[in-house]
Amino acid sequence: MLRLTKMRQNFKFEGSIFLNFEKRLVFIALAFVLSFAVFRQINSQDNSILSPVPINKREAFFDAKKKLTGNDYWQPQGAGSSENVENLPQIRAGAVIDEDSGKVLWSSNLNEKIAPASLSKLATVITALDLASENELLVVSKNASEQIPTKLGLREKERLTLSEAIAGAILTSANDATEVIADDLGKRAGSGTTTFMQLVNEKLKKIGAANTRLETATGLDSVNHYSTVYDLAIIANDAKTNYPLIAKIAASEYLRLDANANHKLFDLPNWNALLGTYPGVDGLKIGYTEEAGHATIVTASREGKNLMAIVVGANSIEDREIAAAALLNYGFSGLGIEPYPVENIDLVKRFEDWRRQLSYAY
Repeated sequence: MLRLTKMRQNFKFEGSIFLNFEKRLVFIALAFVLSFAVFRQINSQDNSILSPVPINKREAFFDAKKKLTGNDYWQPQGAGSSENVENLPQIRAGAVIDEDSGKVLWSSNLNEKIAPASLSKLATVITALDLASENELLVVSKNASEQIPTKLGLREKERLTLSEAIAGAILTSANDATEVIADDLGKRAGSGTTTFMQLVNEKLKKIGAANTRLETATGLDSVNHYSTVYDLAIIANDAKTNYPLIAKIAASEYLRLDANANHKLFDLPNWNALLGTYPGVDGLKIGYTEEAGHATIVTASREGKNLMAIVVGANSIEDREIAAAALLNYGFSGLGIEPYPVENIDLVKRFEDWRRQLSYAY
């Protein structure tokens, strides 16, 4: 009897060890599963441009991607002349292109990798108009309000319509207005500006800008933010041809955004100094960063002919405008249209207009 009792006690002891071992195995397995799930969640929220979109936004991202329009129907043709252009200041790269045919009339470093500065904002706004209506209200985030100049001075939680934000981005090259677009629309499809820039780069593929990769919505310099004069021509043509709102805003010498329940008053002078100075100019976008230098894309129509001049790497605002005018003159002269010389004195009135409309901070 005593022996039987001891056997039972030993069995209970060994059984309890066995049961505890089973529980430990279950605990280890659960811990592994939870750790793996956390690891996947962390990786899915990586903010790098090449990372996957967070899983809870994946469907929204692909829906947004489907909305992107465009094809590579318009491409600059040839490299054009490389002869000396009369009155052309020193620039790093540039071109003048016949927009009707796509023919490059003159170019310098057409396919060289360059920093595109705020000319990048054209890619931001064409992508935005694919994703949302111009009356869509966008909320100013803390990040957008803290963008460095040039800026409108937006305050966190203010709201702008997409068309108002585009006006700020195009006319005064406002970084805060541009970041509002990228941040708000990007949050609807993923993690904010990072996701929006993925969509911008998808858009650029669709229109044939194959040698451009943009990392910042505003155009601030970054190692992974680059384009070419060739690609900038494609982006600019798409913006002006397929987006009437952009063409209308870019042709305006000044816009006023009146104060309302969503935001305070904003004065928006157009910092394209050839607008109202050189006959036929109707756009398009200026820019500056340390890496890019002074840059501009200017479009003009005279006697039924449509040209685009692109300048990158001018040494000053004045040189930027004079270079663009010199390239337009070269192009129009070749088409039998009288050139229109532009000198520093011709730009003074435009500069004075800017100073009257707001403090000069460009």
